[in-house]
Amino acid sequence: MTDLPFSGIRGEYLAIASSILYAGTLVGIRRGMMGGTPLAALLTVNSIVAAGGLVAAALRGSLFTTSLAPLLWFAVIGIFAQGIGTLTHYTGIERMGVSRSTAIQSSSPLWGIVFAVVALGERPGVAVVAGTMTIVAGVVLLAYPREEDGGGGWFRGALVFPVISSVAYAFVPVFAKFAYIHQQTPLLGFGVAFTAGTLTMLAGRRFLPRGGKIAADFKSLTLFAGAGLLNLGGSVLFWSALVTGEVIIILPISRLYPLWVLILSALFLGSQEKITGRVVSAGGMVVAGGVLVTVF
Repeated sequence: MTDLPFSGIRGEYLAIASSILYAGTLVGIRRGMMGGTPLAALLTVNSIVAAGGLVAAALRGSLFTTSLAPLLWFAVIGIFAQGIGTLTHYTGIERMGVSRSTAIQSSSPLWGIVFAVVALGERPGVAVVAGTMTIVAGVVLLAYPREEDGGGGWFRGALVFPVISSVAYAFVPVFAKFAYIHQQTPLLGFGVAFTAGTLTMLAGRRFLPRGGKIAADFKSLTLFAGAGLLNLGGSVLFWSALVTGEVIIILPISRLYPLWVLILSALFLGSQEKITGRVVSAGGMVVAGGVLVTVF
């Protein structure tokens, strides 16, 4: 059984396209946070993606004919990524800014490759390893404590949140591959995952900044809804890419979005985001690693 919306398109191309849409999602979230809380953003985005995935799966017939095993894997993905991973990711965005937090969170390919080798038996080549290490080097450069941060070390302040998020998101492609053994249903997959993630967020709302308050003015709600639609498109592309592509290839490529985030931040966030030379250099290293994986 399958509800795959694309055929004949390489997974690498789908992953690149998804990274662009995810970058737009993050920038929209950041702008919306000027008049709305993180939980309002999370619930809006996740609800749109969950509803879109489930409706699409219903229209394609996979929602009513699925077996139990893949549903459980999809739900576990939601708890880890859309639940724990998203909570920590957007907490990091609010406390660190979208550019720094996103680049640190982009270290997930490192964990993803380790998980894919151990759990799936995939074997990365030299280019994949080199590209992944370049990504990690960029993350290290970006995350190294600055003097203005008080010299408090790696886990002082907000740094721990995007690191946790990077590990949580690394489980997504591995667990998705386990689910795809039973049925190739990416639409149903992210629909169930985002539903489970939303429930996880509500259970952990008190750990969010401002105590998990749900509030947003009309402008912020509009931005959150737009971000949700972009995330919906990115989810369709990324989950479809995982059907045919290897985790060790798709995951690093999908993490090219720090480049698009830097560009969009400079265009739309203005003084809200401080884009320093080190941020640009680190983001460039993350992107260079992704390009190395893609080309070779």
